Amino acid sequence: MNRDQINRLEMFQATNTYLDAQVEVWTAIPIVSTYKTALVTLIQEIESTSLEQDAAQVFIGSSLRALKRQIALKMDILDDTLEAYAEDTENAELLAQASNTVTDYFSLTNEDFEIKTKNMIDLLDASVAEMADYGMTAPQLEEVKTSFGLFQDKRGTPRSYRIASKVATSDLVTLFAEANITVNRLDKVLKRFKRSNASFYQGYLAARTIVST
Repeated sequence: MNRDQINRLEMFQATNTYLDAQVEVWTAIPIVSTYKTALVTLIQEIESTSLEQDAAQVFIGSSLRALKRQIALKMDILDDTLEAYAEDTENAELLAQASNTVTDYFSLTNEDFEIKTKNMIDLLDASVAEMADYGMTAPQLEEVKTSFGLFQDKRGTPRSYRIASKVATSDLVTLFAEANITVNRLDKVLKRFKRSNASFYQGYLAARTIVST
């Protein structure tokens, strides 16, 4: 990747990270999860395509810890939803498994983190339909699977889940063009928050800004 592409990739990552941190704001809009899943997949494809380039190796290799924290944040939110469902249904066994925090995930070794995250995703998968009233959606869970798959790719371990929306080409120019289209679609959907949640919207715009380095 050239410097301009790296700056743009950082913007894609910052956008995804910001939406992860603000999931409670937009989670009721399933199409946002769909676009986010597409964006994470494209980020993965861009990184995979660039792995043979020395400059990209340094940039991409440094982001494993940040990705682990992103996933931990997502899992914390999903666990909270599962915990509420378990309490309402008086499912003590499920409740015991759902009581996890960001630290519970992030403090684990990478190997144990993979095991715990996969187990919890499988547990959520089994109950996603029953938790619809709690804001749990299939696209939201699919987006976490995509991020988790990217984490496993970075570690060089086999993927636990097949990514449904596989990008057909590995050409960088095409991948960046697809990612631009995806964030532009996010722009249009999230514009509804311009007045209803101005602080969220301004934060999103800040994440979407390309910082030249």
